[in-house]
Amino acid sequence: MDFWIRLKNEIKTKNTTQEWIAGQIGVPFGTFRKWMTRRTYPNLEEGVKIAKLLGVSAEYLITGTEPEGLDAIERKLINAFRKLSSSDKENTLLAVNAWVEKSEIR
Repeated sequence: MDFWIRLKNEIKTKNTTQEWIAGQIGVPFGTFRKWMTRRTYPNLEEGVKIAKLLGVSAEYLITGTEPEGLDAIERKLINAFRKLSSSDKENTLLAVNAWVEKSEIR
């Protein structure tokens, strides 16, 4: 599977559209459509923005693998965390830190 197939799959999985992503990263939809038809590639900055919007790493879109050091559960946690609102992220971080401290006391 290549970059374009992974990108199409992520767009479908995240239930979004090419038009929405193009608007979010600030490129005309025509440009994005050219990328999707394999005529050109996004530059690095645009590629990173696309990956972040989709909740995956740029490395995953390019190579099909996540960066080393993260296991499947950690990736799932990160992807779920990215979907939270700012206040929910703060509350989640407080809860996780409290849980870690409690575990260290035992």
